[in-house]
Amino acid sequence: MDDTSSQPAPPPPEHEPPQARPGHPDLVFVSGILIDWGELYEPSFTFRRWSIESSTDTAAVAVRKMNRAMIEIAVQCVPHDTADVVAHHARLQSRLSLTRCRAETYTDIGLLCARMPRLKTHLLRGMLSFDHLRLLARSADGIRPDDTVAAEKALIAVLTPRRDKQVMPGPRAMVKKILKAVHRIDALARPVDHTDPEPPPVSCAEMIGTTESGLATGTVEPPAGIDPRDCGTPTRRVSVDTYDPCSTAITATLPPEEAEEVIAVLDAVCREMSCSRADGLLHLVRGTADVSVTLNIYREINSEVAATSGGHWLDAVATDAFMERVTHLRIPGHDATDTYTPTRRMVEFLEGVYTSCTFPGCEVPAAKCDIDHVRRYNHEDPDSGGPTDTGNLHPLCRSHHLLKTLGWVDATKGSDGAVMWSSVDDGRTYVTEPTGPLAGFARTSFASRATRRYRTVREHNERRKAVRASQQAVLAAARRASTEEAPF
Repeated sequence: MDDTSSQPAPPPPEHEPPQARPGHPDLVFVSGILIDWGELYEPSFTFRRWSIESSTDTAAVAVRKMNRAMIEIAVQCVPHDTADVVAHHARLQSRLSLTRCRAETYTDIGLLCARMPRLKTHLLRGMLSFDHLRLLARSADGIRPDDTVAAEKALIAVLTPRRDKQVMPGPRAMVKKILKAVHRIDALARPVDHTDPEPPPVSCAEMIGTTESGLATGTVEPPAGIDPRDCGTPTRRVSVDTYDPCSTAITATLPPEEAEEVIAVLDAVCREMSCSRADGLLHLVRGTADVSVTLNIYREINSEVAATSGGHWLDAVATDAFMERVTHLRIPGHDATDTYTPTRRMVEFLEGVYTSCTFPGCEVPAAKCDIDHVRRYNHEDPDSGGPTDTGNLHPLCRSHHLLKTLGWVDATKGSDGAVMWSSVDDGRTYVTEPTGPLAGFARTSFASRATRRYRTVREHNERRKAVRASQQAVLAAARRASTEEAPF
């Protein structure tokens, strides 16, 4: 008989699904690491997985392994506190055949994992791509040491799906949620939004220096610590590039909320004048355009911050500046219309609930999407088709709208605003959650459901009572006619 007592124990399962340790229901193996879910999460936490985690597709399995491998690489790239930054990155470049940018990113990810070990364990589930990790790595830069535990829990909550098999949001959408979560802990720790690429170095028209005689010089020295390209304002500048003798490139760098305002006005001019954006800009400069534009700002009554229709969250100072310009207040809510085309009020509500196209992984802004009926609208018999109400509408970009119309995918919308997608060819399902500032309004509470049921029952009984009264009137008239004597 063979002696098996000395045989090594089999390795723990990879991750699909986590396996509980016998006798210890709270202890599970994830990626070969023993985790105490009871300590890592709140007692009410239920194990939910992103769609990339639950997929058995060979490519998805390979992606998860790659994502976990990036975490392991980042952990190995963590430097000592006294290490020189330039020398450390140079060693990583040569040792791992990386670009300097990639070496810096791996280091940032590793430092975040070292600072937040429970977050590292959560990331070993393998759901985040390199682009997600790159943006996540900078999210804890401004967090105080005393707030590390609270920030770690907040980041884990953001990176935990609300329901099983939910689609992982894109990097930009993830950053917006992180900004809001960290802001609640400490407004001063709110991460800088790095989702926009760095602008190219160009000569700036605002940097016009003068000599003592008043003659213009080439440049002027900016204050110490200020990038010469920034003109003293890191997020607001106008740059001019006259290198090409046949054309001039004018670049405006603005905060997202101000850029959204400029684009809205410029596009309104283009629609009014039936012209391109370049010609529209000339109309604005020359004062030959007269348009009226409505900008929507979404804000909870008890909140100090607001958000734009593009999903850009404003800090308290920017919120106050925007609120001073408000001319109309409106309490948003669900609405309906008897026509096929939704009203502008309904469209604005949907843009506040969803910041982008609801198709999994798509980040086309909701303001640029079509408004699609989840259940198809019946033009021949509207009463039998999908109604035009906010509960049956969602934004879809033109390409994914066409994909749904052709029948390649099918969508179902839940009462909380989540959209469940199913693929016709392979039968897989995905879930996208509303991420806009009005996402909470897309959910139906038990109180609102009770009110709706109460109204529905009473309206049904009122119609039933009216029909019964009409029937009784007809019956009474027939009885009177039968009792009347014949004239002959």
